[in-house]
Amino acid sequence: MPAANHRVDLRPEHHEGEYPPGLVGFQGPLVASTLVARQSYSVKRTSKISRRRRTAQSDGSADYAAQRVELLRIAAKLFKEKGFQSTTLADIAQEAGLDRASVYYYVGSKEELFHESVQGVVDDSITLAKKLLSDEKLSSLERLHWIYIALMVSYEENYPATFVYIQEQMHEVAVEETAWAQGMMKKMRAFDQILLGFIRGAIEEGDLRADVSPRLVENALFGMLNWTHRWFVPGGGMTGQQIAETFWAIFTRGMLKDTSNSPQKLTEADLRLPRTLKNSVSRVDSADG
Repeated sequence: MPAANHRVDLRPEHHEGEYPPGLVGFQGPLVASTLVARQSYSVKRTSKISRRRRTAQSDGSADYAAQRVELLRIAAKLFKEKGFQSTTLADIAQEAGLDRASVYYYVGSKEELFHESVQGVVDDSITLAKKLLSDEKLSSLERLHWIYIALMVSYEENYPATFVYIQEQMHEVAVEETAWAQGMMKKMRAFDQILLGFIRGAIEEGDLRADVSPRLVENALFGMLNWTHRWFVPGGGMTGQQIAETFWAIFTRGMLKDTSNSPQKLTEADLRLPRTLKNSVSRVDSADG
């Protein structure tokens, strides 16, 4: 898993109506009273917008929900292009054709946009892993194969939100103390244990070699997927599933040419996801080979 290039400040940016930071520390009754007045105005204005936002979210308007989805898409795109730290709500508003005050009607901060765009993807991956774990017809190696392919398909379908998480914030979440960060860490640890369980099972069942630690196997195999955030763009040639299947073949069969027989090719079984999961996990499409 690649290390983050830099540390990211996850503190919420200033909301509209707040006093300029340069005035902090300037002494004088007039300035002090002005700052208090501005702070009071900012709190009242923000509270009013927050109430309107909560009301709109609870009403469940289709137009309102559609605009929030569009803001999530725009935010993920800008986070990928400019970096999370460098992107502001003003940038997101401009890209969406809205003024900044209007954006606050839909979201409270850029952190909220990021959290919401990633949360659903993580939850879906964990749900799929649990379905695979409960399917007794599958071997551990098959479970590992299916979740591996599904993850890359998910990266592609949710591009670039998941890649932003890998690129800038995966390591930051580990040291954050917010409720969201702690919840994410709990989920990721649970997901990690499921993956390790698949690997250990494949070793015990004799499908994977036993002289390599399960943790190293996991880091090597899933590290290939995580590194795709540096170069993968949907529509650029190979699909996410094709890339994952190629990685899987390299990892399980190696890159050395087979000189004893004809070159090995991916079988139909390799390219086909379990039919039992097709209906329950709509994101993971079966391939014909």
